[in-house]
Amino acid sequence: MTFKYIVLEKKEGVAVLTLNNPESRNPLTEETKEEMISALGEVEHADELRALVITGRGPAFCAGGDMKKIGTKLTPEESRQVMEKSQSLLWRLVNLEKPVIAAVNGDAFGMGLNLALAADFAIASEKARFSEVFVRLGLIPDFGALYFLPRLLGPLKSKELVYFGSAISAEEAGKMGLVYKVVPHDDLEKEAMGLAKRLASMPTLAIARAKKVLNKAFNMTLAEVLAEEISAQTYLSQTEDHREGIRAFLEKRQPKFQGK
Repeated sequence: MTFKYIVLEKKEGVAVLTLNNPESRNPLTEETKEEMISALGEVEHADELRALVITGRGPAFCAGGDMKKIGTKLTPEESRQVMEKSQSLLWRLVNLEKPVIAAVNGDAFGMGLNLALAADFAIASEKARFSEVFVRLGLIPDFGALYFLPRLLGPLKSKELVYFGSAISAEEAGKMGLVYKVVPHDDLEKEAMGLAKRLASMPTLAIARAKKVLNKAFNMTLAEVLAEEISAQTYLSQTEDHREGIRAFLEKRQPKFQGK
């Protein structure tokens, strides 16, 4: 499928989704959200694609929502429709049964920051900046921010980012645990692809099942987690990846997982 505001490439078992509206700093417009939802569907159903990298073209990763849309006086119903489209994208991304890496090449503001938080791992260029800018517009953070932030940072740091809306550097984001790793700008693509390829070589069915439970574990009882373990292990014990893992262990070699 051909897209206008994103580019979807396939590299050695890894899908690379690039936000491709650099003149406007890669905002998540309604059209961009639609294209991303379609692209994530492609990635989900392509067995040969075993991990996803999301990045931006130009100096920004993603400057947030569509300011032209936000700046118009929306009716309550129109505002709800915009939010529902955003949440459709977020659900598709968070529930993608493949590892997701955000390669944050520049500013990640508002929804851009929260797009990075929705990934399994965010690797940031040293040039990146992060801001929950919503408060400056008289809004609360959306796109899952109020779910992700306290789980990553705890309530105090989350309130600091949300209440003040200040921009922080990649170094600060790394120190507080907002991102997985900060790397030199010129090394970002190599680092992100290296992590994606490493994950793609793993038993991705097992990763998908673990991801499903980890995403909701804070809201589950121990009994519920144990029930998920039984369900997952019963299924995974019948997979080819499990059998390959056992063979490789007994033969003292590296396993060759296929996500089957």
